[in-house]
Amino acid sequence: MAALSKVFDEYMRTETCQSFRMHPESCPAHCLKDIPLYLLSNFKYFAPICLLPLLVKLRHINKKKLRQTLEYYAECSLIGAAVGYTINVLICFLRYIFGRFTYYSYLYVPSLIGGCLHNITSDRVKNIFETSVFQCNIDTYLLLRSNTITRLIANSKHLQTYIFMFCSALILQGKYLYNLKGFWFLQPNNKLADFENTENAKCQLHPESSCQQHLWYGMRKYFLLGLTLDLIKTMMSKVDVTKTQSKMWGKVRNFRVRSMALLTSYIGVYRFTHCYLNRKFPHQKNLNHILSGFLSGICYSCYPQSNLFSYALVQAIFTIWNIIRINNFNSKHQVLKYLLRIPFGKILFPIGLANIVHYVCLKPEYCSPLAIAITNGVTNQYPNVIRKEVALMKQKTEF
Repeated sequence: MAALSKVFDEYMRTETCQSFRMHPESCPAHCLKDIPLYLLSNFKYFAPICLLPLLVKLRHINKKKLRQTLEYYAECSLIGAAVGYTINVLICFLRYIFGRFTYYSYLYVPSLIGGCLHNITSDRVKNIFETSVFQCNIDTYLLLRSNTITRLIANSKHLQTYIFMFCSALILQGKYLYNLKGFWFLQPNNKLADFENTENAKCQLHPESSCQQHLWYGMRKYFLLGLTLDLIKTMMSKVDVTKTQSKMWGKVRNFRVRSMALLTSYIGVYRFTHCYLNRKFPHQKNLNHILSGFLSGICYSCYPQSNLFSYALVQAIFTIWNIIRINNFNSKHQVLKYLLRIPFGKILFPIGLANIVHYVCLKPEYCSPLAIAITNGVTNQYPNVIRKEVALMKQKTEF
């Protein structure tokens, strides 16, 4: 990074937006032209993210839920467009203010300022933006392997599986005991009251059906959901037409059983283990649920991906923080109450976004495909343009 900073100080001193080929027209014309493009890019990017859950609840959808989903979709898209467009404008504006591009005013500072706009939106939208950015940062640190811990985790799929199992138990327990929100693969079984009948004649988790039916219904539902996700990923995948006879045949060859295997095995292990333990040890309800959530996390071995691992880690951190806040809501300790009121998510999100945009454009080899997809989706593929020009700049300066 220090060498690249030196290149900026020496080579970029006389460059303008036009000479660096960021856009051929003037900066005002470029910013004005990009307004509808940014809106279209964000509405396209957030469509599968926000509207796909409707497929899961299609049978139980009503006008209220449909309206809430569409409002959520519109809010995500508009805020994403505002953040991306602000970064775009500030890149040109700061070059005009400083008279040249500098290492940090080129991308980092515009992204830091643009990221602050996410604070004006609702908590639900904040959550998806913060989760995505923090997840991408964890991926970057694992790819950097800058210390012993990140190298150890990144190089060991077995260690990742054990950590994922702990995260699974923690997240499901938080939802089970505290009814915490936030997306996870499944919602836990209903919490059982201590005074309920503990006879083993019928499982208390689903008195309306047998354990076999309960397991079958869950696995069938998540099998279909996982299959739908895999098909959507296949249809959206890029195909090299030169290596295949047709584009459709290339997409068929790209089909992978990933989400289907992950979701089906996850719900299967969770429900089977929870039913078995509650029938054998009916007085250990919390411990039974913790063990069920922990063992279900072994399904990570079916789909060992860094994006999945980092997402579980982020959700586990959120769960711990929310549990601490709930348990200390009426605390008399003034320092603790002050710490719990600090909006760490609002503070860290702009920093995390700036870090990701900085790495995506200048050091893309340390960014996951998810980070590249997010930044391109929110900023109308602008990082692709910058990344290509930065690569050419490195070649010219022999960096």
